[in-house]
Amino acid sequence: MAKHSVQRKRKKTSNGFSFGSAVVLVLCFIGVSFGLYLWQAAFSIGQTTPTVDDDDFRPTIGEPPYRIVIDAGHGGSDPGARGVVQESEMTAATAEALNAWLERDPNYIPLTTRESYDSTAKPAERAAAANAQDPDLLLSVHGNSAPEGSSAAGFECYPAVPGRAYHQESYYFAKQLAKAMQAAGASLRGRGGIRYIYYQGEVKQLVESSHKEVRVERSFTILEDVNCPAVLAEQCFVTSDTDVAQFGSEDGCKRTARAYYEAICAYFETTPLPEE
Repeated sequence: MAKHSVQRKRKKTSNGFSFGSAVVLVLCFIGVSFGLYLWQAAFSIGQTTPTVDDDDFRPTIGEPPYRIVIDAGHGGSDPGARGVVQESEMTAATAEALNAWLERDPNYIPLTTRESYDSTAKPAERAAAANAQDPDLLLSVHGNSAPEGSSAAGFECYPAVPGRAYHQESYYFAKQLAKAMQAAGASLRGRGGIRYIYYQGEVKQLVESSHKEVRVERSFTILEDVNCPAVLAEQCFVTSDTDVAQFGSEDGCKRTARAYYEAICAYFETTPLPEE
């Protein structure tokens, strides 16, 4: 009897040791896992890497017709840059030709940001006018300029900057614009024709699109204030004879409008109407 009692006691002691060890191991595992989680969370604070990389992102587009705002930069009492052509005249001609393509295509409803190209409206007013029309996309058409004697030329565009609600959609649209303009014969400035603009007071800072950090400075007002994906395009340098001949003259504006139209179609995955 004594022998059996000892055996039972040893068996009980052995089982108690195994259970306790398991509990300790589980608690250690939980502690280490929680520690790693806290470390990862602390490390990620302030990081700006998007959930989906910009180069892999695809927008959710819904069903047509799509409401497209074409904002002709400057106009009225604001002529914009002056050179071989006047910027406001070039943007108006390009916007008119682009709207003609969109009006013919049943997949799109073209919208504008003011009553006429001759009327004056500040960027904030144009953004408000766009928002009132519930747009799916906005393209603001502009022209670039350089000091006398400069040989600057080429296309560049500015999507909504990182950290904004529609940054990834805007960046995706910018890629379609740059691709279409390159196919039309334009040289691309910067990193694939896509850059960001920030204002530090009255000073404008240009940043290449490889800089993904979120910044507090505002970009172009039309991009900041509109409630949809938006890109501002500088289609050519109005101070360059060669650039204007290709993309700023009467025929050049039509060529650019066609490229913009094809970029819009690429964004919404529709088939462009055939060229005449």
